Amino acid sequence: MIKKIAAFTLAAGLLVPSAVSATEPLQAGKQEPAATAQFTSVAYTTVSIVGKRVKFEVKALENHFNSNFYQRIAWTSNDEEPSVFNDNILSVIVAKKTGQAYQVTSYETLISVKDKIESGQKVYGWALALNGVWYPTMPATLYY
Repeated sequence: MIKKIAAFTLAAGLLVPSAVSATEPLQAGKQEPAATAQFTSVAYTTVSIVGKRVKFEVKALENHFNSNFYQRIAWTSNDEEPSVFNDNILSVIVAKKTGQAYQVTSYETLISVKDKIESGQKVYGWALALNGVWYPTMPATLYY
């Protein structure tokens, strides 16, 4: 009789963990999203002096620069998203309805740029996608 009780207890003990483990994959299926990863773009910024103007460019965009993919491109004086509150915007260009280029160019006067950034500092390019997220590009250094 004791052997039967022991065998029953052992069998019941083996069945209970099996039932629990059968529900574990369902719980594991409810995965929490991983920490938000910053999108890394292959796009990059170039900046140069052309006469009395500064030429800003973002090249190698993922898509054609038009309003089907982007809202605008901005260049900033620091690695924070473009914002009038940060006073970091050097130049902005708004996407047009049509466009086939994978790069964008904007010009600003050298005098206005000198007021916001020193020679030897980095210029950061940003692409504002339709989803409202600013995606950074590789920065460039401005020398004047």
